[in-house]
Amino acid sequence: MRVGTSNINQYLANSLEKFSQKGGEKVSDYVNAAGKMAIAPLVIMNNPFTKENKENRKWAAIKQPVEAVITLAMQLASLAVLYKGIDSLIKKGKINFKYVSDAAKDASKIPQKLLDACGNDKDKALRMYKNQYNEVLKDRLGAVVTALVYLPVLAISNKIYPQIARKLVNNNENKSAE
Repeated sequence: MRVGTSNINQYLANSLEKFSQKGGEKVSDYVNAAGKMAIAPLVIMNNPFTKENKENRKWAAIKQPVEAVITLAMQLASLAVLYKGIDSLIKKGKINFKYVSDAAKDASKIPQKLLDACGNDKDKALRMYKNQYNEVLKDRLGAVVTALVYLPVLAISNKIYPQIARKLVNNNENKSAE
């Protein structure tokens, strides 16, 4: 059975679209972690412009994936708590946006593009309008939370990565010596 290139391209395009709809801050966290796990260690280990010895480069390269895992875990946990709290406040009516409230009172204030996308269903357009504002709020507050979590992430990774690096570097050196 042969899978066509267009099927693969369509699958990738659909996957990227779904991924991008997850929210700006979460996507940023995933991309950052992927870069630290895969790209950064390769660049550190194979940098032709550095005068660092191989052991120092190994230590620096090992820190990147360790920090990425800790960062991803802490940031995603923090964002989950934040988003759950925001959703709870929204359900209780504690968070309201003036533009959405105005649009609820006067349907002519709903953006025309949104109405068109909803087939002129004003209730659906209003729900989408409210959801858009809620998602922007989550994303902006998520960026603040991500920044606040960064220092504890560095502190934890600076405690953990030397232990992991010692095991990995020493194990590899012992294997090559045998």
